[in-house]
Amino acid sequence: MANDSGKGSSEPVWLVWAALLLAGLLLLADAFHIYQLTKWTARLGIALVFSALALFIGNGRWPSTAATAIVWLAVVLCYIL
Repeated sequence: MANDSGKGSSEPVWLVWAALLLAGLLLLADAFHIYQLTKWTARLGIALVFSALALFIGNGRWPSTAATAIVWLAVVLCYIL
């Protein structure tokens, strides 16, 4: 019988929550001009390291892909906005 309650799921959904927190941090740093996080090298470095860790931990499942997309969307939005 399928486990509908979500307990015992092997999906690392916490990666999505971590990505949302990191994306919010990047966008707030851009809005408040926090110098260390407004450099483009810092943003790209954070996004690359998080993406590598998320994809490694998630083994290509949907939460790791979603988390990576969220972080990169935030980095792109920092440059557009």
